[in-house]
Amino acid sequence: MSKLDELKERIAYLKGFLTIAFGLLVLISGGLINLYMKDDITIIFWLGCTLVFIILFVLLKVMLKIESYLKQIGEL
Repeated sequence: MSKLDELKERIAYLKGFLTIAFGLLVLISGGLINLYMKDDITIIFWLGCTLVFIILFVLLKVMLKIESYLKQIGEL
């Protein structure tokens, strides 16, 4: 497998992961909004908020990794 094909496969894999992580972020955020609207601020709410920030950090890291692979493709 050539270097270009390998980089394209890695980008495709990361894009799939990015899609799933973004979907989780939307679902968890919707649940948190629902809890907030019901005035049900418990430990579950705060754990959800923490999870949202963790997912945002992971999304950022994945996007930076994709960007580095795209830069490598541009150098080929």
